[in-house]
Amino acid sequence: MNDRLAATVRACLTNGNRLLDDAEYVELNEPPTTAYFLAMIAQEEIAKGFLLALVVRGIIPWDKRLLRAARDHTCKQLLCVVMDYLVPGDDDWFARVDTMMYRPEEAKLPREVADALNILRHEKIGCWADYFSFWAENPDYDPGAMAIFAGKKDRVKQDALYVRLSADGSVASTPAGVTLETVKNERDRARRLASLTNDMLNGDPNQGLDYPRIEESIRILFASMPDDVRGKKK
Repeated sequence: MNDRLAATVRACLTNGNRLLDDAEYVELNEPPTTAYFLAMIAQEEIAKGFLLALVVRGIIPWDKRLLRAARDHTCKQLLCVVMDYLVPGDDDWFARVDTMMYRPEEAKLPREVADALNILRHEKIGCWADYFSFWAENPDYDPGAMAIFAGKKDRVKQDALYVRLSADGSVASTPAGVTLETVKNERDRARRLASLTNDMLNGDPNQGLDYPRIEESIRILFASMPDDVRGKKK
């Protein structure tokens, strides 16, 4: 199975990079909304590869619900939060390295990153189990991660391509308002995510800042799933 999934990861990376090349080709159009849309779906395609790379590395077990997650926009957007934490842009990278050098004590994961994983595990994949469960109290999730779960990021992505209608049928918004700087930032982000996923697939031990802790967190979260979520070998 690992060889098959590894081939799928490579296909996702190839397609993600193709989408980024297409985004670069059209980003000078006015407004550059098509380039923005392509960059965003490239990130999701690469996040799909990241999810499968975790299976290849033995961090999480393959399961039919992972296939569903790989097709779910919200799941992939939540994974992008985690991936972006591992391979931040240059400014954040150097700030994090300085923090690690001068404050070597172990720090907690940022709340948005931790809750992106919790929402992925409990509110998305966990809720696709063949049973129903309820929280005794509603979790107090990070607002940024919760906004992704509520579909805000996907609406922004869709608004870059489509005319959005109001309840009375009038125009609520048209594709506009995306700057070239925004497109470049999202394209650069996607390239970083692709590099991370490629390194994971190739067994590179330096996949990103704080990778061992992220990997262990994911391992623990998915190990806690009941059998009917994780799937049974046949």
